[in-house]
Amino acid sequence: MKKITFVSTNRGKAKVLEQCLASVGYGLERLELPIIEPQGSTLEAVALDKARQAFAYFEEPLVVEDSGLCVDALAGFPGPVTKYVLETIGVPGLLRLAGAHASRNCRFVGALVYVDSDGTPHTFSDKQAVGSLALEADSTRQADAWSSLWSIFIPEGASAPISALPPAERDALWARWQSHSVYAQFARWVAEQDQKLDGPVTRRAPG
Repeated sequence: MKKITFVSTNRGKAKVLEQCLASVGYGLERLELPIIEPQGSTLEAVALDKARQAFAYFEEPLVVEDSGLCVDALAGFPGPVTKYVLETIGVPGLLRLAGAHASRNCRFVGALVYVDSDGTPHTFSDKQAVGSLALEADSTRQADAWSSLWSIFIPEGASAPISALPPAERDALWARWQSHSVYAQFARWVAEQDQKLDGPVTRRAPG
């Protein structure tokens, strides 16, 4: 089976990408590399920097993804520094920053970069996961949660954070988001390139 290498420490994100790739006949290999977390003004810039670092180590085609929460009242903060914010002030600190503002509107923004065998980057972005910040964090724990932000992000049309949604409602949410996600965009692009050029974007699994 043809496989895509995904450089990430996040098993939850790897599972989502794996599902999208499986729909077009590809497998996934997750790889962890010592990448320095870059600073950037946009998530696309951060993902591109990480992808270039990863390619310098691995020297084969690979995918890197970065995502963040952008709060409208905070001028898009934390955005590209979401990971740092969660590691320092955490969810409680983020809620305190947003607490003084009447607007709770926010969105998840995703950026995925694929670097091909020539070292050329291909960028995909997604900004359609919109919603609002809860006033306080939900305490429900979900084994498949890929971020602590699940406890405070209320998807558009929902009345509770992702972590508190019933499984059926959460599955419907993923289905709505996934068709436009960076993972789905990339999977469709891979399939298109494969049809055009007989699979130039992957490496064959050993054996």
